[in-house]
Amino acid sequence: MKHLAKFSVAAAIAWLGILAALAPPATAATDNSAALQADRKCLSAATAGNKQIAGGLLAADFEWTDAAGKTRSKAETLRDLSAFAANYEKETGVRQFAYDQLEVVTGIHHNARFMRVWVKRPVGWQAFAFIDTPISRGTAPFATTASAAEDCENPCRTLPFTPKTAADKEIAGLLMRLKMDEWHPNPEDWSPYVLDGVDYVTSAGALSKAHRVAHLEQEKKSGAVILPGDPVISMRMADFGQSAVMISLIAPYSGGKPYYSLRVWTYKDGRWQLANSQQTTIEAAKPVPPAAAKKTH
Repeated sequence: MKHLAKFSVAAAIAWLGILAALAPPATAATDNSAALQADRKCLSAATAGNKQIAGGLLAADFEWTDAAGKTRSKAETLRDLSAFAANYEKETGVRQFAYDQLEVVTGIHHNARFMRVWVKRPVGWQAFAFIDTPISRGTAPFATTASAAEDCENPCRTLPFTPKTAADKEIAGLLMRLKMDEWHPNPEDWSPYVLDGVDYVTSAGALSKAHRVAHLEQEKKSGAVILPGDPVISMRMADFGQSAVMISLIAPYSGGKPYYSLRVWTYKDGRWQLANSQQTTIEAAKPVPPAAAKKTH
């Protein structure tokens, strides 16, 4: 997430150290999870170079975004199964989350955090979207400057997205609500719409819901001016009953290379809630100008 307080770089880096120390230990994945079994079967097939089995486990609209932000389709992934298999190597801290028709597998491999989304289809569990995010060192989780003149149109009030279903419309509206609650810090309104086990994974690190709420409370008390949310360039969604996946291309508000965002939502306790969120910078992309600069043209 890129909503930001006005404090020094040194303080921000110190804050990151505190968050890392407070981070809860990863829980073990459930061995009897059908999705996790499919995940391991996919690894075995990729390692063996078996395109038939691997292809059967990848959804037709499957996407894999690697740590450099390069996104591959199912066909592109199958053309280079060795790279796909290598991406599974040396996994630690594997966790598994179940959301009705979706299951999410997270953890760390190589020097990256990963999130793999599996969906239950009539043919069985299929991989829907994988994303890797490099683990940076010494990066503050929040930026340090802001201006009282800033505004937040996209993503606080509008999004470049046309809902196709009632769930699409409700979740898109909820995203704007959360972004507004981050821009004008409102942890009391924000918290009920974020699942307790959620992790925010960015190039700056991984933050739990508790960490994010604590920071929103700090921002609210300080009265600091917060930068608006990063504008969404494009967005699409896929609904799976009581769960949904949101995939977005986003431009940093302060300028820089755009990033790919993968969010999972679940319907729980009578409302949609954000369940998982991970983003990766697209290293091969050209930098985009700051949002403020765009308004002057």
